Amino acid sequence: MGRAILIIAGGALLLAIWIYAILDAAQAESQKVRTLPKGFWVAVTILFPLVGSALWFWLGRPRKDKFGSFGAPVERPPVAPDDDPEYLRFLEARAKREREDRERQNRATDRGDDDETQGKGDGEQPDSGSQPGERP
Repeated sequence: MGRAILIIAGGALLLAIWIYAILDAAQAESQKVRTLPKGFWVAVTILFPLVGSALWFWLGRPRKDKFGSFGAPVERPPVAPDDDPEYLRFLEARAKREREDRERQNRATDRGDDDETQGKGDGEQPDSGSQPGERP
């Protein structure tokens, strides 16, 4: 009884590997498949389940490393903004500028140099509501 279960489980595992190999070969991009054309790999995998699946995984499946078929370099995947060093430097510089602006505004406020009072210290009188040419 135990031996039958082991044989059935092994057969199910081989069937699952075979189906996975067929689907993987069929869904692979044609330009990235190695050694043989994609259609040939699908046919080999279907006609020779055990050997074809093993050969597909060993010789035909596209590699996930830095080089693709025939040594062509694979494009670098896009980097998320929070992992991009250039973007992080930009954010750091912007935060520094904003911090400096706040400090400058705080110093100006502490000295009493508000934006409202800056233009009035050079001899101008505040508008009292009178019309030009009228005497107050």
